[in-house]
Amino acid sequence: MAKPKSSGWNFHPTLPISMSPVFDIPPDPKAAWQWIANTWLKLTPPVCHLLCAVIAYWFFWPSLASMQVVEARWMLQVFAVNFSALLVLAGSLHLYLYVFAAQKMQLKFDVRAMERSKRFTFGYQTWDNIFWSLASGVPIWSAWMIVYFYCAANGWAPALQGITEAPVWFVLFFLLLRFWQSFHFYCIHRFIHQPWLFKKVHYLHHRNINVGPWSGLSMHPFEHLLYHSSIVIHFVVPSHPLHVIFHMFALNLGAVFSHSGFAKLLVKEKPVINAGSFHHQLHHRYFECNYGSEEIPLDEWFDSFHDGTQKANEHIRARKKLIFAKK
Repeated sequence: MAKPKSSGWNFHPTLPISMSPVFDIPPDPKAAWQWIANTWLKLTPPVCHLLCAVIAYWFFWPSLASMQVVEARWMLQVFAVNFSALLVLAGSLHLYLYVFAAQKMQLKFDVRAMERSKRFTFGYQTWDNIFWSLASGVPIWSAWMIVYFYCAANGWAPALQGITEAPVWFVLFFLLLRFWQSFHFYCIHRFIHQPWLFKKVHYLHHRNINVGPWSGLSMHPFEHLLYHSSIVIHFVVPSHPLHVIFHMFALNLGAVFSHSGFAKLLVKEKPVINAGSFHHQLHHRYFECNYGSEEIPLDEWFDSFHDGTQKANEHIRARKKLIFAKK
């Protein structure tokens, strides 16, 4: 890890940052396996999402049989689980990192605090972010899940009954969902960066130049609709309810982690879990770069990758000039 001198960052990882080696050419199986192992065999955000999904499924999720009919009880149950998961995680991280400042500025990317400005709803960034996350994000997230589970319960979407039905696929699909999520996010993110959509829709998320845990799901309702459409893969690929819950937790609780603003969560100055994504933090500062995530190097392939260096700054500035010249 390195501390910046004049880049305007309070902290950043060692530069240049890199993407997942899974798609390296020529292939590097050892590096790819190490990356996968570091993701799944340690306490990481994806592992936390899976644990949360298991708890939600076993203790709080309505049965598939009950979802065969349109009924308020199970729909509200889905909403309540999602609402509670987001409230607990985002609320806890915000309190720990920003209200109680438990690790002060250690491993915080941006030097700035949450803003009070008229450009935010209610004039304060935190209240703005909470409002759009809970009032728009959770209802649309839940609506997508309600539609899917109603279809799956009635046999209109391919469903797995349990791990014994297809044990290898059951396990492998959790890994593959991470890559699907990355691919889908890149596609819809590039789409909403079209100037006319950015001005009408995506601007709301990009009011957050310095981000916090509640910023991840602070979006326009139309963006929420697109963002959560990642669930469509389960309408065509055989899935167990646990896959779907994990997938949607990864989308939503993952956004809480990636926008936390801190590289790692520290307890008594010891790192406990990776938190914020510097890759995505660069996107919030420079806008027209790093549209995707680290899993698939789509930004490298399409010349929009920012690796955190001054050379990358110059490249992205030149790229932005070309983009704005076409408006």
